[in-house]
Amino acid sequence: MKKKNIDLTEGSIVSVLIAFAIPLFIGQLFQTLYHSVDSMVVGNFISGDALAAVNASSSLCNTLVGFFTGLSAGVGVVFARHYGARNYKSLHEAIQTTITFTLIAGIAVALLGIVFARGMLLRLKVDRDIMDASVAYLRIYMFGVLFTAIYNVGASVVRSIGDSMSPFWHLVISSVVNIVLDLLFVAVFKMGVNGVGWATIIAQFISVVLVFRRMRSMDCEYALNLKELHINWRTLKEVLALGLPAAIQSSITSVANLFTHRYINSFGKAATAGLPTGQKIDQFAQLACKGVGLAIPTFIAQNIGAKKYDRAVKGVTVSRILVMSLTIIPGFIVYMFAPVLARIFTPDEEIIKVIVDFLHTVMPLYGFMGLHQLFSGINKGFHKAKFDMANNIFSMVIVRQAWLAISLANNHVIQNIYWCYPLTWACCGIIGFVYYELVVKKEVSRLKNNE
Repeated sequence: MKKKNIDLTEGSIVSVLIAFAIPLFIGQLFQTLYHSVDSMVVGNFISGDALAAVNASSSLCNTLVGFFTGLSAGVGVVFARHYGARNYKSLHEAIQTTITFTLIAGIAVALLGIVFARGMLLRLKVDRDIMDASVAYLRIYMFGVLFTAIYNVGASVVRSIGDSMSPFWHLVISSVVNIVLDLLFVAVFKMGVNGVGWATIIAQFISVVLVFRRMRSMDCEYALNLKELHINWRTLKEVLALGLPAAIQSSITSVANLFTHRYINSFGKAATAGLPTGQKIDQFAQLACKGVGLAIPTFIAQNIGAKKYDRAVKGVTVSRILVMSLTIIPGFIVYMFAPVLARIFTPDEEIIKVIVDFLHTVMPLYGFMGLHQLFSGINKGFHKAKFDMANNIFSMVIVRQAWLAISLANNHVIQNIYWCYPLTWACCGIIGFVYYELVVKKEVSRLKNNE
């Protein structure tokens, strides 16, 4: 299995970054398709109300899964540093401890989500016409939270050792299963919104089986051993030192997004269905940029672990060029073909108008999204998870909610919700860039001089 791994501490920076990022990009494509197909099938085979129900529940699903998404991004840096330093004993202990912690936390979150599903949706002011369908979908989806949590952390383990191909294939397989089952359960068996939920759970379970198989087949010095699952409290403290800030950041940002969706829901069912659908299209435009954004923390962490500080800094320069070009071009394409893309999800003209208006507002300023994604990943890679957490909470929560509260109080139009996205991307990206230039680079220079 070693042949699957890319050593990010050797060779051409451009070549290894692209080679490592391409599977991440295609994997993200399938993962985004994975989540978007639910909306496509529901919007085309059931109704606009059903699409609104799934989207209303999805905002809560993302919030409850957000903790584990952030955790996996943070702990991946710990894994990559141990791997770069060839400290395999510590890597093995970190893997066993993190998987055990994720199992326990995943079960707890899933149970809470199932019990409090209706209460949470009521607080979001979800329209009564779609409430029962939203609750049903959310409760089914919560069964799969444990699988999503384990997969995200497991994929982080595999990527940290330089293998971005295996998570790619896991996502391809689970995405294809999800698409087939979506169509089978909804179009053939007429299971409605519930069918979409069960299709997602089955696909998530398959992804967990695949990532466990890969972790158990890694080098025996650090491979996952299910019989040895335990929590080493010292190791857990190290893992959470980086993982918890990223997890908290993701969770708080997701909670703040619930308040944003509360504002969206106040504009009616067309807005509830349309704006989240526009965000799904926006996620497709982000894919290439996200591929580099996911690759750069691992690249930096492996090179810092190997004490190759100049190479880590050069990787930042290369990634800047890649991300800017991979952000502007997709943004232009989505802007031009927004009406065509909207009609893939629904034939409802009222919903289509919301989607197109949203995309035409954010796409001309898409470079700020790239800046945000890039420097969030860069600062994580340099062990600045706490700063990245503070920056994201300030920009994506405080600034965004302040803008929404003030702008909507003065002029209650949905366009003010559209504008909150590029505004906060710019805020987060610029702060991250300035912090890297003024603080991180100086610290890296000191580390290099002390060697």
